[in-house]
Amino acid sequence: MKRISVIIMAVPAFLVLSLGGNSPAVASSLKAPWEAKWDDTVAAAKKEGKLVIYSGLNPQSAQALKGAFAQKYGIQLDFVLGIGGEISARYKTEQTAGLNIPGAFNLAPSLKPHGFYAPIEPYLILPEVKDPKVWIGGKIPFLDNEKTIIMLNRGYTSYVTVNTDVVKEGQIKTLPDLLKPEWKGKISLFKPDTVGAGAGWMTFVLTKIYGWENGTKYLRQFAAMEPVITSDARQQVEWAAKGKYPIAVGAFQVATSDFIKAGAPVGIIRWQEGGMLNTATGNLEVPFKPANPNAATVFINWILTKETQAIFAKSFGNPSWRMDVSTEGIQPSRIALPGEKLYLDDMEFYEQQLKAQKLAKELFTAPKI
Repeated sequence: MKRISVIIMAVPAFLVLSLGGNSPAVASSLKAPWEAKWDDTVAAAKKEGKLVIYSGLNPQSAQALKGAFAQKYGIQLDFVLGIGGEISARYKTEQTAGLNIPGAFNLAPSLKPHGFYAPIEPYLILPEVKDPKVWIGGKIPFLDNEKTIIMLNRGYTSYVTVNTDVVKEGQIKTLPDLLKPEWKGKISLFKPDTVGAGAGWMTFVLTKIYGWENGTKYLRQFAAMEPVITSDARQQVEWAAKGKYPIAVGAFQVATSDFIKAGAPVGIIRWQEGGMLNTATGNLEVPFKPANPNAATVFINWILTKETQAIFAKSFGNPSWRMDVSTEGIQPSRIALPGEKLYLDDMEFYEQQLKAQKLAKELFTAPKI
């Protein structure tokens, strides 16, 4: 009788899977490390259920992001909206009281010296977010060396909005044009001694255009124009639209865009001296101890994807730093012109704002409205 030898060979796990095996453990082992980490983070975020974001975004952007995030992940976003000074005061009070409410921020870089922002790079997981090739300049657009702030947009600003029926094209082309006698009593200025576009305009003049010595001389001359000081960003642009104070200095980008969309006769000045690519409040930051950290991680990655950057650019009104996001539908006033002289955001600019705010207390003593 002949003997029959039987050889039993081990079958690789991937072959078992391809033949119909569906072991979760096997499937998990085939995932890339980032994918497994992402799936675990999303699952944990869904259990947390919500995320609070302290933000300076416009209501349209907040609503668009809130709806899209809920649709994709089933997680509730609660935006607490306000200008930088308001949010800063609120958050400081909460910290003093031991409260831990926000999981992420969309705020101005000028709040960094307050110690609010933690390094954000450790939260990045998705390959399409970490890929430097998708970003203008070939790198993730961190604003600071500590990588606590990611710029979500690159909107053009001159900090000045005018009524286009009152201020005809060509009447104001340079900063000295604001000092012409015919404009006295027709200028408003957003409160420059606090975080905001008023302090931003002063810093622009002092650090980008003239330097501190000559810039201070210019600002003294501007103060002699007796601008009306306001702390209401929307009201300031409304004044310009109605012709009450047709020149709004330190005007907020968001407010100006809202009135342009509504068909109001307002527009921006493009200085011969140059303009800024300024992110305003369109940034991404994270606190040192974020509430619901898994939901925060999902939001941070999600808002940097191509899909969400398209939503954000359209609703916020500024171009994205991503190269693969179209500028279609963005207001021309928010896009730099070819060949236009530009100054870029950097952390030094925002650090100098604190010094500019102190100078503002000395120069602008008119009662605010």
